Amino acid sequence: MSQGPEGYDAGPYVPEGAGLRALRDAAAGCQGCPLYREATQTVFGAGDTSARMLLVGEQPGDQEDRQGRPFVGPAGGVLDRALGEAGIDPEGTYVTNAVKHFKFEPARRGKRRIHKAPDLKEIRACKPWLAEERAAMHAGLVADLKVAARLLG
Repeated sequence: MSQGPEGYDAGPYVPEGAGLRALRDAAAGCQGCPLYREATQTVFGAGDTSARMLLVGEQPGDQEDRQGRPFVGPAGGVLDRALGEAGIDPEGTYVTNAVKHFKFEPARRGKRRIHKAPDLKEIRACKPWLAEERAAMHAGLVADLKVAARLLG
């Protein structure tokens, strides 16, 4: 696996042992896989930094990419409703994605961007970000939202 802008390894961009603010700042310059080229920006995690619950989605969507914040699009609305039904205050959670850039293909017509699932190599490339984000959080519970959706679906 090669490193740097043309490879698939975000490791060289990730400051070890950094706090969430430093990680977020460093992530803005990540070129650990080719997804950074087409995405509008890096979408780093957000929420209560002292939360005991870390919720992890697959990747940012179109609205997240445009706004630079996780779970602000349709999936965010579903998540907020699900948390509310479970009696969990969304303000007491921290949300992030396994992949930090939006992967998409342009629609045949118009300006729409159609979600495309990240490849395993893109997920692996971003793994150092998620590992450091999790370490900085000290969260007791980590929930994979894609797996949870399948279990509840």
